[in-house]
Amino acid sequence: MQPTTRRRTLIAALGAAIPATSSPATPASAPQDLAKEKKELLRRANEQWQAEYQKQVAATKAAERRGEFSSLAPPKALIPFKDWDYYYTQGISLWKPNAGQTFKPVAVPDRFVTDLTSIPQAVWSFGIRPEGAYAYAAVVHDYLYWMQDRTREESDEIFLTAMVDSKVEESLRNRIYNAVRVGGNAAWKKNAELKKRGEKRVLRHVPKDFTIAWNDWKSRPGVFKD
Repeated sequence: MQPTTRRRTLIAALGAAIPATSSPATPASAPQDLAKEKKELLRRANEQWQAEYQKQVAATKAAERRGEFSSLAPPKALIPFKDWDYYYTQGISLWKPNAGQTFKPVAVPDRFVTDLTSIPQAVWSFGIRPEGAYAYAAVVHDYLYWMQDRTREESDEIFLTAMVDSKVEESLRNRIYNAVRVGGNAAWKKNAELKKRGEKRVLRHVPKDFTIAWNDWKSRPGVFKD
């Protein structure tokens, strides 16, 4: 039996959010077609994220001049490793608590490695894609699950709040949140085990060769920050 992971739990929960249709079933895409689609989606996502980043910078500066602040600022881009299951962030991703909240801010450092498990590939074709609004919240959540310097409950609450800040539709964000609450403990424990074995997730150096897989890169000396 395969172990339960946050990715599988979210796929199952999000699948329930896909409306039923009376049209004939579409044949499953070949693996090479899925890989091609995945790369194209990430390319477009990064183009959009870079444009959104510049807008966020301008909006944040304008808000600060008014004595306000933006609660969620995305990274400039996600850069994939060869496997297209792990990515590193380009630029800092920041989440700040809203008025009345007691959470501390979250600053995801530049070059943090994430598997972006809150955006399962299996449901991209139904409109739930990495350029979706909740992708920014997923980066923050993955970082909290890796650092574990807060409780899992607080990490999940921040994830939910960050999705609200991202204007994710209520029924969808609730399904994602509930899936994380039910199945996230396996991912939390797995990260704890990986950290205990010495794995790190913030890079000092990034690969210049796009054909390098995550498992290869992380095994090389000197690529991580201390």
